[in-house]
Amino acid sequence: MKKVLDPTISPIGYNTSFTASIVIQDCKQRADGLSPLYLQLLCARKKKVICLNLHWPANFFDRRAQEVLHRHKNDQEALDLNIIIGTIKARANEIIRSFRLQLRELTLELFVHEYNNFASRDCFLFFSTSKNNSLYEKGINSHRTKLRHQTAINCLNDFMKGKLLLMKDINLEFIRQFDAWLRRSKKYKHNTIVGTHKVIKTYINYALKDGYILEAVYTHFATAFRDGDREALDKEELTTLKSMLHSDLLNDLEKECLRKFLFSCYTGIRISDSDLLTSSMIKEGAIKMKMKKGERFGKEVKVPLPKYARELIEGRKGLIFHPYADKTVNAALKVIAAHAGITKNLSFHVSRDTFGTLFIELGGDIASLQELMGHSKIQTTMIYVKMS
Repeated sequence: MKKVLDPTISPIGYNTSFTASIVIQDCKQRADGLSPLYLQLLCARKKKVICLNLHWPANFFDRRAQEVLHRHKNDQEALDLNIIIGTIKARANEIIRSFRLQLRELTLELFVHEYNNFASRDCFLFFSTSKNNSLYEKGINSHRTKLRHQTAINCLNDFMKGKLLLMKDINLEFIRQFDAWLRRSKKYKHNTIVGTHKVIKTYINYALKDGYILEAVYTHFATAFRDGDREALDKEELTTLKSMLHSDLLNDLEKECLRKFLFSCYTGIRISDSDLLTSSMIKEGAIKMKMKKGERFGKEVKVPLPKYARELIEGRKGLIFHPYADKTVNAALKVIAAHAGITKNLSFHVSRDTFGTLFIELGGDIASLQELMGHSKIQTTMIYVKMS
């Protein structure tokens, strides 16, 4: 008579003691100081490791949390690697859980077979992170675009809370839940949420072009930016921020973000252009560069540098400003505003609005402002006339 297993009891010999964890082997450190990461399997006192083809400094690896640590502030590579590690851990846990629920015995050999037959590319987070890195390495996307895209991907990773997100799991209901989470838990504003959705939509489209079968969910989920309440700084607030540049209240990152912000207050250049600005683009007291937003049209602007703007970047060679992610810059500006006692919602775009309104208030004409700010339509420039 065939014995019937009671599903409420874990039978002896089944995968009750099977564990999988991420480990680093510092004894195999390479010449560049990086050590290999492995997926270590333990079952019935037997051990096996799966090479992950991932490397990291051993002293920047948290063995208890099984994740890499940041080597410096805003270490984007660490964020990328932890998404990949999270995908691997989620897949390993799924295999163990599947065998346990089916009351099937899981051996080391069976686990390796199941693991190798899983296409990690089918995980949307793994795919999008890898695609983002590939687009940057091929020179298709700029460093700034890579950071902006990875911020949105990281946001989706936070929403998943370590769970695996397969291509087939992305549907309209999932996007609606993600949208609600962005609003309620993250408390993002409308345009920030729209920007996040647009990045996720971009990688869904990449997946569809690469032959994956998944829903084009954003054809049924509308996303559109809104015109926000735009605020510019007045002269007194601008003077206060200038005095904050040498304040002991700010750390080095905040001072660099403030320097970049003030430079835009006096030149009107976008954050994307300030990230690309080099000393070779500054000649005869003016910036001459092709603007990032209009680069496909070959649009070039010449912006005169006032004395204060020249002082802000005096002595700097090569890349003028550190290309921090937009989110990092805007977060720093919120801290700076609090220290300065400024109640306006300070973001980098406020610097551009400040430049435009002050230009008009000081007697500048609308045609010149349009040229300086690189607007293709005069209607866009007219906003600053209304603000002033």
